[in-house]
Amino acid sequence: MLLTLLEHLDRTHPVLVQTHDFPDHDAIGSGHALHWILTQRGYCTFLCYNGEFQSETLKVTIEELGIPLIPAQNLHLHEKNQIILVDGFAGNTNVTDLMGELVGIIDHHTPPVPATCPFIDIRTSHGSCSTILYTYLKEHGAPIPRSIATSLLMGIMTDTAFMTRGVSPIDLEAFSALFFQGDWQRASYLLKNCLSLQDLPIIQQAVNHYRVIDDVCFLELDLECTSELLGLVSDFFLGLKEVIIVVSWAFEKDILHVSVRSEDTDRPADLIVRKALAGIGSGGGHVHMGGGAIPRDRFPGPEALRSRFLEAIGKRNIHE
Repeated sequence: MLLTLLEHLDRTHPVLVQTHDFPDHDAIGSGHALHWILTQRGYCTFLCYNGEFQSETLKVTIEELGIPLIPAQNLHLHEKNQIILVDGFAGNTNVTDLMGELVGIIDHHTPPVPATCPFIDIRTSHGSCSTILYTYLKEHGAPIPRSIATSLLMGIMTDTAFMTRGVSPIDLEAFSALFFQGDWQRASYLLKNCLSLQDLPIIQQAVNHYRVIDDVCFLELDLECTSELLGLVSDFFLGLKEVIIVVSWAFEKDILHVSVRSEDTDRPADLIVRKALAGIGSGGGHVHMGGGAIPRDRFPGPEALRSRFLEAIGKRNIHE
């Protein structure tokens, strides 16, 4: 697929490797790898993002690995830019529309609508976008730098919950190949020590105010919360034996972040969140993990949103 992508690129114009807004480890690891490959191939390439980083761990990772991320607003944007989206989909609320031509999309999420750009590489069977970029590195053929291997390893570990969720054979191959090429000890330390004392009030509120309806746990947080922390709290509640699905939400500035976790393949998280947010926001993900966003002015209120999710899950007239 790498050679096919290169056929659509023009070396006389800059290439922007764009992550989804408020990027996470998988988006940054994927972008880091593609930026390096294209630079090696002689393209003038920039790795850019919009929004803020969701955790101190991510900031430390970017600094330690020397990942050349640039805020999109700091770039000279013009219509000749060639844009490649990694770990995101054009049109989603978490992808800013930049000036230039959208040449390609590389993603592992189920697309909400058919993609229309010249190059499309969407592999929903893969547990992470970093795994897709691992296959590009294999095709590229050069030795993988330690920093690239480490950032990809972190992307794989985060999106597969340390190889326990949505893992395919190619994810295992990528994890095995990158494990000793990267700094797995530092990667594991950073990912496992991602919480701080400042996060405890949010965790306390979740523990004190959870609501379980049948096998669905709702976490409706009043405190502002990043999407990363929301996912971590959701994963904790999914560990309860009585809970099969976790739906959580919290505001961060003017956006309501929504997180969905599901252990039931007949009730996939990505389908649940897409149905529940139809008409008021956007969302997607995978069978076991989904997420979405609603602008503050379109938030229907907790009761109405809870009802939307119960309907999407397929539960009506049930009691706590």
